[in-house]
Amino acid sequence: MKLTFGILAHVDAGKTTFSEQILYKEHIIRTLGRVDAKNSCMDHDDIEKARGITIFSDMASFSHGDHTYYLIDTPGHMDFSAEMERVLEVMDYAVLIINGTDGIQGHTETIWNLLDHYKIPVFLFVNKLDIPSASYERTLTEVRERFSEDVLDFSSICLENGKEATFTEDLINNASEWDESLLDQWLEGTLTFDSFKPALISQIKNRCIIPCFGGSALSGEGIDQFLHAFYCLTETLYQEDAPFKGKAFKIRYDDQKERMTYIKVLSGKLRVREPLSEGEKIHQIRVFQGERFHTVSEAFAGDVVAVTGIRSSKAGQGLGECHEGAVLTHQPALQAKVIYPPEIPDRTVLQAFSILEEEDPALSVAWEDALRQLKVNIMGKIQLEVLEQTVLRRFHIPVSFDQPEVVYKETVAEPVTGYGHFEPLRHYAEAALQIEPGARGEGISFDSRCHVDRLGINYQNLVRTHVFETIHKGVLTGSELTDVKIILIDGLSHIKHTEGGDFRQAVYRAIRQGLMKAKSLLLEPYYSFSISVPDSLTGRVLNDIAKYYGRAETPVQAGNRKTIITGLAPVASFMNYGEELMALSGGKGSISLSFSHYDVCHNEDETIARYQYDPDGDTANPSCSVFCQKGTSFVVNWDEAEEYMHTLS
Repeated sequence: MKLTFGILAHVDAGKTTFSEQILYKEHIIRTLGRVDAKNSCMDHDDIEKARGITIFSDMASFSHGDHTYYLIDTPGHMDFSAEMERVLEVMDYAVLIINGTDGIQGHTETIWNLLDHYKIPVFLFVNKLDIPSASYERTLTEVRERFSEDVLDFSSICLENGKEATFTEDLINNASEWDESLLDQWLEGTLTFDSFKPALISQIKNRCIIPCFGGSALSGEGIDQFLHAFYCLTETLYQEDAPFKGKAFKIRYDDQKERMTYIKVLSGKLRVREPLSEGEKIHQIRVFQGERFHTVSEAFAGDVVAVTGIRSSKAGQGLGECHEGAVLTHQPALQAKVIYPPEIPDRTVLQAFSILEEEDPALSVAWEDALRQLKVNIMGKIQLEVLEQTVLRRFHIPVSFDQPEVVYKETVAEPVTGYGHFEPLRHYAEAALQIEPGARGEGISFDSRCHVDRLGINYQNLVRTHVFETIHKGVLTGSELTDVKIILIDGLSHIKHTEGGDFRQAVYRAIRQGLMKAKSLLLEPYYSFSISVPDSLTGRVLNDIAKYYGRAETPVQAGNRKTIITGLAPVASFMNYGEELMALSGGKGSISLSFSHYDVCHNEDETIARYQYDPDGDTANPSCSVFCQKGTSFVVNWDEAEEYMHTLS
């Protein structure tokens, strides 16, 4: 068996220390590393060592019995949640570490929701129980109340034949949903662990049972019990005798500037010198242990490896027979302008950030040629500080950043049909696209209702490609268009004059023409927040939340004279509230923020006025159409173009 599992947690919950314990017990490392000592196996990057936090997901492999395990240590800070989310798609199981002193924190809940979204089976470990203020029982109760009643206490259960008396009633009832006869065996006293084990494995795999353990990763308490259960109650099945399928989940450049694509082999196998994409062959297959690696000639279904020699791969891309791409639920809510010395060529800086964008596509590096301005999308201010250090260390370019601004998006409030025509001399394409409102967070989808008698299937496929190949700008602020369904309802080509790029122009102009007519909506990002404050400050904080256009849930008493307040608030008005809270509470309050979703902007008119965007003046995104008459091309403005459209004549 080959199994990939990830270690996830809110920052400072002890995730990396937990990973070190596993690698130490499996004899991968000789001594236990520590984050504060800057010698942990998994946090080997200089910036990670300096900051004492995990920034990059890292992996190690080991054998236990006849099985191979791939452990992935993930970032715990919200600013690096995109890095964490990219590896979720390749995990067979997840281990969620919860701080026994602080309980569920803001990012813990974010991780839980992501695990639920990706349907990953979970094991819980309540950590830091060697600290007097920690409580396993209190944390378990909180987890069951806020996450799921399927979280079951495994701390006193012994998974061996002859120890069935340690099984709890909750455990028997949950497992019996898989096999009703198990309850009868339990009542009759004939149930054995061996007969019970398949039900446990199945229910855990289907997220119907979520085992919870407790201990201390620092001292090693509870680790052996956890590992015994984990090895016993997990299973995977991968097919080696099937066509190759793989998922690229990470791109990194090593110190020699060699490009590495990290791949989970889902079926079949990979070989060195085998073509993975058109015109590209694998040079090396690397198996990593932290920063060290060894090379192999083949990788099989279930393996997690890094390959060199491939330059066209992207993080989240399906490979081989896997055609599914990744759409991250967590998106950067902020954007910052890159500032660099004027003597450094623009191209040099752009090339450096293009490499960083390959490694982290969420950066969405954008160069505005008219303003000679480079912007990057980010999750938060800590990420900016890390970027500054990274660019200096890797590319020897000193950079800084302007104050981050909110990343807005745009959508439509009601259906509209846009028309685009492109017919300079010896070119021809026309497209009619219906643009409909989509569900929040779903991005752009495409469908075709155009008959092949009107437009051949090859051109319809081209239209689909052009819909997805670029970011389409809205007309309110020039922000990215999202949450729409674009439907091809009609189109025309010319047997002699239609060239490959003609439909690109027709599609872009059709979308833009539709937006110029549409009732558009400006969307802004919202934070999900969790605030802990002394009881005496609850009323003041609730007033602040309302003042900043947020919405709070009913406050919850957390004990120790503390109150927990959770809710949602616009990023634009709430991004600096942490500093205000610290001053208000004298350092006794804490706040956790994580990206939640995009929704209608709370101050749309004010924001649109501030941007002063002129859609007609944006020549890079034209809404006009180009027609030809008597051998001469001419341009028709968007508000008159429909009078000339051939699909409407």
